[in-house]
Amino acid sequence: MFYSVVIYPLTQLIELVFSFCKKLFDSTPVALIGVSLAVSLFTLPLYIVAEHWQQVERDKQKKMKPTVDKIKSVFKGNEQYMILSTYYRQQHYHPIMGLRSAFGLLIQIPFFTAAYTCLSNMSALHGSSFWIFRDLGSPDAVFMIGSFKVNILPILMTLINMGSGLIYTKGLGIRDKVQVFGLALVFVAILYNSPAGLVMYWTMNNLFSLIKNVFYKMKNPIKVLYYIACAAVTALIIWLFACHVLSVKRALLVSVVFAMVYFAPLFVKLCNWLIDNPLSYLKDNRKIRTSLFILSCLSLALLLGRLIPTLLISSSPMEFSGIDGYGNPMFFVNNTFIQAIGLCIVWPCLVYFLFKERIQTLASFGFFSLLLMSLLNTFVFQGNYGNLSKLLIFTDAINVDSPIKLQIINILSIIAIFALIIVLIKKFNASKLLSYIAGMCAFSLFGVSFMNSQKINKGYNDYKRLKAQGGATEKTIPKIFHLSRNGKNVIYLYMDRAQNMMIEPLFKECPELVKSFDGFTLYKNTVSFNGHTLIGAAPCYGGYEYTPEAMNRRKETTLIEKQNQALLLLPRIFTEQAENFSATVTDPTWANYNWIPDISIFNKYEKINAHITDNKYLDRWYKDHNETAKLAVTSKSLKRNILWYGLFRMSPLSLRPAFYNDGNYWSTNKENDDFNDYLAGYSVLDYLPEFTDFDSKTENVYMNLTNNTTHDGIFLQAPEYTIVPNVTNYGTSEHAKDRSYHSFAGAFKRLGEWMDLLQKENIYNNCRIVIVADHGAGGSNNDYENTDKLNKIGTEHYHPLLMVKDFGETGELKIDTENFMTNADTPLLLTEGIIQDAKNPFTGKKLEPDKENGVLVCTSDIWMPHHNKSKYVFTAKKNEWWRVKQNIFKDANWTQEDH
Repeated sequence: MFYSVVIYPLTQLIELVFSFCKKLFDSTPVALIGVSLAVSLFTLPLYIVAEHWQQVERDKQKKMKPTVDKIKSVFKGNEQYMILSTYYRQQHYHPIMGLRSAFGLLIQIPFFTAAYTCLSNMSALHGSSFWIFRDLGSPDAVFMIGSFKVNILPILMTLINMGSGLIYTKGLGIRDKVQVFGLALVFVAILYNSPAGLVMYWTMNNLFSLIKNVFYKMKNPIKVLYYIACAAVTALIIWLFACHVLSVKRALLVSVVFAMVYFAPLFVKLCNWLIDNPLSYLKDNRKIRTSLFILSCLSLALLLGRLIPTLLISSSPMEFSGIDGYGNPMFFVNNTFIQAIGLCIVWPCLVYFLFKERIQTLASFGFFSLLLMSLLNTFVFQGNYGNLSKLLIFTDAINVDSPIKLQIINILSIIAIFALIIVLIKKFNASKLLSYIAGMCAFSLFGVSFMNSQKINKGYNDYKRLKAQGGATEKTIPKIFHLSRNGKNVIYLYMDRAQNMMIEPLFKECPELVKSFDGFTLYKNTVSFNGHTLIGAAPCYGGYEYTPEAMNRRKETTLIEKQNQALLLLPRIFTEQAENFSATVTDPTWANYNWIPDISIFNKYEKINAHITDNKYLDRWYKDHNETAKLAVTSKSLKRNILWYGLFRMSPLSLRPAFYNDGNYWSTNKENDDFNDYLAGYSVLDYLPEFTDFDSKTENVYMNLTNNTTHDGIFLQAPEYTIVPNVTNYGTSEHAKDRSYHSFAGAFKRLGEWMDLLQKENIYNNCRIVIVADHGAGGSNNDYENTDKLNKIGTEHYHPLLMVKDFGETGELKIDTENFMTNADTPLLLTEGIIQDAKNPFTGKKLEPDKENGVLVCTSDIWMPHHNKSKYVFTAKKNEWWRVKQNIFKDANWTQEDH
């Protein structure tokens, strides 16, 4: 209870800042510095109050010291105690007030506990290095003296701590010096064998404390701090736009938030004006001020921790029942409510009662306004984001951005609420009315939450009854792919980042795959056009007119339009230029340049069916494999993310994407993220037999499955390469300790099961299947010549998988090393012999290869649209273009070209 109420809100602050800085700077050390700076700024007002009370105590002790010393020298025993007690009463002092001198230490305890809890177990730190520190997830152990590991960071932390203490205690008594230096020694003892990341965080805390103590000695510390903050914000904004680390929309939002620092002096003046004018009645009436604040906090806690969670779960109680052995889903509601009490009541009240009436007045007004704003956002501006999974991910929404007009209306409505409250207080002296409104809100929120809880309990009882009768039924997985028994099935499997070099060792380790992939040819001498999906995917879908070189020649057409053309090319060719074909595609890569593909680009083509499968069946997979996988990812996610989902619902429309963060909610649990990222695609391959039937309404079928399973590295349990919480068998391959190999193996084991189904249903022979990747990945590939030039290029990144099985083809896997291939050959391989002179429906040009003089590979690291500086061409550097021809494994066949 103490952890959930007091510590947990602070761990969420740490996670938020860490994840935000990691996303912004892509650096774990910088993220740790950001956390330390944020916590230091957050606690600065508390330390100022603590310093005030400590100084009051010092002054009082100094004033009383001569008399107290005299009494202690003259009297002994009970007589001394009675006279001292009388003297303390005369001075309006009680010995317990001496605790005021330890207030600074008391403030540190919850923040240290939160940091220790969060950073000690933060999986994101493991494997991250900084300077001479190899792993921030372990003690630094820079060198050894005999068998003793010497950790440098704790020693550095202590030296900085003591330096800060020397400045802070200058002119103070021995008692204060002992407290400061004694605390420094306690921390070095506690943290000596802690992870380097945690010690680095606390070292930075001590450094900022040292800077803070230096600030205290300045004449105008607040003015200096303001100028430094403005300079830092200016540098951050310039860096955001210059380095393209975020999309323009996100960069603008972040810039606007941080730019508020510029207006801090105006904000202070506004606050003073509010306190002295429209809010003066609140300032002068402690009882009404405090009741308004407490009732507002209570209402916010009920909204965030009770109403929103019960609304979420009561919409489908059975779906949330029995998750990872927790039974009644009310557990997740109660857990969130406890967290909300800490966030909305305990910490706000702690801060509120530390300050005097002016700050309390602002807090009362602010929290009541926040309550009304949250109610407005929750119930009026709900937003339409489609289906929500049990992992609290919107499976249908491309993003959670709202239309600009609606955002403006939302902002104007919030401003109107603030203005209305000020008018009510100023003109009608309605402060009591506001307290009644806050009280009614609390009562109503509790009542509605109670009714929702009853629905949840009823739903759980139904779940138990159905389970006792033979199991609660799950919705049937819909059929997506309708293959033909008698006609042609042209199957295109796009496996993101699948590495060519892994097929042979996998088939050697798992010889049963040879039969599953009967009739396939592996083209080893295959090159991709880039090492990332953004640039490398279009040639796979659209052929040689959509290589980066060819796309850059068509400068009049936007990159978004060219990407969409590439995605539409094959389904349009098969449905418009071939006889009696239907087309089904899933998860078209970067459709409309959206991370979650925008399948609306297919809407006007009646014969093309488009679906999103990635992430959509994750919930179902976790539930179906609850007993075998035992990952408990769903329950862990719900215990954390329901609170964040509530904040998402309560926030203004413009800030919702920030809270949602693409469904991650700023989590630092890398283990959960790894499972979710991998299973988002793996679950689709696992359910592929259930997605498939054999009663196509058309004679011939074209299907394109795009899947990311091979992209995300994770260890699986060999030899079947299945998901388990703790891997004990890594397999016998030469790549057994390579996460990427395990992901690859898991994907192809599941694909092999689907191939077995096609063979069992006797349609395998009338299938043409192409399996291709957009690019390769780093790693040691012995096929390449070991030269400085090839190592510098990183040629493994441009070695994608390309496997082909034609109609009626049989036999063991064939290895083709002679033919020079690229993944832009995919459209030609798919259409060959079916469509004579197939043409690009957008340009009218015939599909044909363009590799007589080799191909131009772009080695740029542009992997997100906002990294690119043009809407029409890829802005790779001149030295990021390499022409390769014939044998891609030979150094002499790679030539750099300025482009």
